[in-house]
Amino acid sequence: MKKFWLLCLFLFGGFVANALPTDTLLFPARNATLVPSNVRLKIYFNENIQKGSTGSVRIFDAVSNNQIFFIPITCSCITVSENWAEIVIPASLSFNQVVYVLISSGAFKNMLNQDFAGFDDAYDWRFSIANGLVTHQSFNPVPNTHCLSLQQNIFQITLSAPVMASPSGKIRIYEKLTNTLHEQIPVQSSRVLISGQAVSFLINQPLLPFREYYITIDPASFRTSAGAVYEGIYDSFVWQFRTTLAKPQSNQTNVSVCANSSVLLRVAHPTATQFRWYRDNNPSPITNAIGQVIVTDTMHIHITQSTTLHVSAWQAGCESEKIAIEITAKPLPTPTLPAAEIRIGRNIPFTLEANGGVSYQWQPSEGLSSPNSAITQAIVNENTTFQVTITNAEGCSVLRTVRIIIDDSEKDFFLPTLFSPNNDGIHDCLRVMGKNIAEIEWSIYDRNGKLLYRTRNVLEAMNTGWDGTFQGVPLPQEMYIWTIQGKFSDGSPLPQKAGSVLLLR
Repeated sequence: MKKFWLLCLFLFGGFVANALPTDTLLFPARNATLVPSNVRLKIYFNENIQKGSTGSVRIFDAVSNNQIFFIPITCSCITVSENWAEIVIPASLSFNQVVYVLISSGAFKNMLNQDFAGFDDAYDWRFSIANGLVTHQSFNPVPNTHCLSLQQNIFQITLSAPVMASPSGKIRIYEKLTNTLHEQIPVQSSRVLISGQAVSFLINQPLLPFREYYITIDPASFRTSAGAVYEGIYDSFVWQFRTTLAKPQSNQTNVSVCANSSVLLRVAHPTATQFRWYRDNNPSPITNAIGQVIVTDTMHIHITQSTTLHVSAWQAGCESEKIAIEITAKPLPTPTLPAAEIRIGRNIPFTLEANGGVSYQWQPSEGLSSPNSAITQAIVNENTTFQVTITNAEGCSVLRTVRIIIDDSEKDFFLPTLFSPNNDGIHDCLRVMGKNIAEIEWSIYDRNGKLLYRTRNVLEAMNTGWDGTFQGVPLPQEMYIWTIQGKFSDGSPLPQKAGSVLLLR
């Protein structure tokens, strides 16, 4: 009857300028069936509202017209927010019960203190309770999870009985701080999978890092074949969780360094100030020399072989997922030369030789014939230490040292009496043999006194020698004469001045 008079007043101009607040949506809907016995009542209005100072909400059994609950509008169980009001009833209703709700005029008002007319008829807001209630038993992830993976996209709830999806109903995920809807999933969707008592659903919108979320599920979204319905999730605290941090970032995810060297790694994160570093699959983070976990955004690490480091961000007890940093240890040169020590007479030419690389650098370079080559000639007059940097094709280097020790104690000189330049690899050249020969002038003549060969180079005389030719033409088999002058490194003369050698063919 009140609605009739209000409608008349509205039609004839009484409320054209300032229309009274009206309901736009009810939950449960008018004449709804299969309503959960623990239902919460919710009313949406056409404008923002507030509680009145007096009035009540009353719930009646529709068969007997007996009052079941009387709830004064001042009860904290009635919550008002913007354009809606929620009413938490004191206890569950009975299964298969039909009820109706009466609301006093003025129990709710708009922000101009104009009254909501209320419901005073048994058919204004009437609905039927289902014949049973399905409750939730467990959740995955569990409520109050604090560091949920950002990769989590499947959620599951286990109910007290096997169920099927109802024709309507939605699962909603909210960001808790702002109550912003993150995603909404209809229960009759391919993203919702029901298997007996287990209900799983897939989210499409990735969860944001280090945020709190909660999930609600519309009451009666699921029901049993016998007609019992799911109780639903109304509150933000029933199934809430916090996601973990975003992964740290690095522009060094693939690093190549020479083995047995150090590398400085750095990561970044928009919010986190601590990090955890892990070597390969070791579950324990890397610690410093005194056993403390390294929490900085940098890692200075010595590399002996290829390895993988993992690093995560850390904040407020949450650890992000890890990123991998692949470190490839490039091989070092593996030289077998130079020897560690060479003993040589003072001012005696000798050879320094290295191997195992593609480039070389000898230091000190003074007195060396080719300081940037694998083989170089040298002369020293005092004990000297040479270092050679050997670099391979990978760009990796090793440093080798050779100690040159001046030793004039051994003096020796010898020239063979025959040689056979037949290219068999045995005695093909005539060479001066000996130790600590510092100076030389060596000449070879035929039997008529014709000069065939001469050298004043000690290294040539001892390493290359005479090949038995004159101007590139092999000489015949016969006896040849040689003369020699020279000094040892201590200044004493060579012991022999002349001799003969037989060339065999």
